[in-house]
Amino acid sequence: MATPPETAADEWVPALPGPLVEAYGRRWRAVVDRWASRPGTTLATLGPPGTSSHLTAAFLAERHGLRVELSDTFDAVLAALVDRRVDQALVPSAYQGLTRFHWHRDLRLDAYFAQATPEYGIAADPDRDPAAGQLAVAALWEVRRLFTDLAPPALRDRPMRWVDADSTQHAAEILAAGGADLAVTNAPGVHRHALRWVARRPGAEIVWTLFGHC
Repeated sequence: MATPPETAADEWVPALPGPLVEAYGRRWRAVVDRWASRPGTTLATLGPPGTSSHLTAAFLAERHGLRVELSDTFDAVLAALVDRRVDQALVPSAYQGLTRFHWHRDLRLDAYFAQATPEYGIAADPDRDPAAGQLAVAALWEVRRLFTDLAPPALRDRPMRWVDADSTQHAAEILAAGGADLAVTNAPGVHRHALRWVARRPGAEIVWTLFGHC
């Protein structure tokens, strides 16, 4: 098979929409100006209070006079935005279903920015050690990898099963209620449910996306 000429291949490479820093700045200026002109703009994201999404939304709300609405799942956040019950949605780039926001015909990416999460790690009930045998670990899908990365050798080699959680706070709640032996959660989850850290790591700086209506 003949190799296409380089000029033909180049035709398929899209040009960037201007310098990235300028594009970033323009988006933010437009969003901030809109917030200033519409006090009380409603921003939806994942709850309950204490999730990394909630903390980031609260950070924006305090500085720009927004109203934050929390949902149990990002499916509910998406539905609220599509139905126009909220003005915008805040979604972390780490969310596995983010493409549903990007590709929805009625939504657009308004802006994006980097913000660090709180500490994350593996938590346990302070009053009991993980039971012998198979471990039940509560975690949302996006942070399961942290268990493998952080688990001490005594836990890493144990058989385990996942207990699905909708958020870091839900994972902590499942553990506190006795529904799991361990949880992958964040610092607010540990404090809120009086858990203890088994292993932890500093928060990660991730990209957050803001979606609005077309």
